Amino acid sequence: MSMDSQGFTLVELLIAVAIIGLLAGIAYPGYAGHMKKVYRAEIIALLTEQAQHLERFYTRNGTFIDASGVSAGNDRYRITAALNPQDFLLVATPVAESMMAGDACGEFSLTSVGARSNPGAAPEMSRKLCWGQ
Repeated sequence: MSMDSQGFTLVELLIAVAIIGLLAGIAYPGYAGHMKKVYRAEIIALLTEQAQHLERFYTRNGTFIDASGVSAGNDRYRITAALNPQDFLLVATPVAESMMAGDACGEFSLTSVGARSNPGAAPEMSRKLCWGQ
């Protein structure tokens, strides 16, 4: 009587699961880092777009006060706008429940004169690394 192999043994399945787990453990941090870069670029584009909107409003009205249509942000960042007669400050704060919560770049801020900064950024994160410039 000969026994034909009809499937995988438990040892073979455990080895396959271990290999998949190891590969996932190596790949996920790289994937998460890449996605954070993408989300940073997305909020930078949105902040820039909002600044251009505010500048157009100022050109028509001579003030930033009462500017409408300022975005509230997206699923990963909330944008707040401090509007004064002659200047503005846009701040994008990471949403606590999102992937960007605790991001090393912290908040993104953009002023009416184009000054960019990252309040709350980790010491190793420069403006160039966070803003991509």
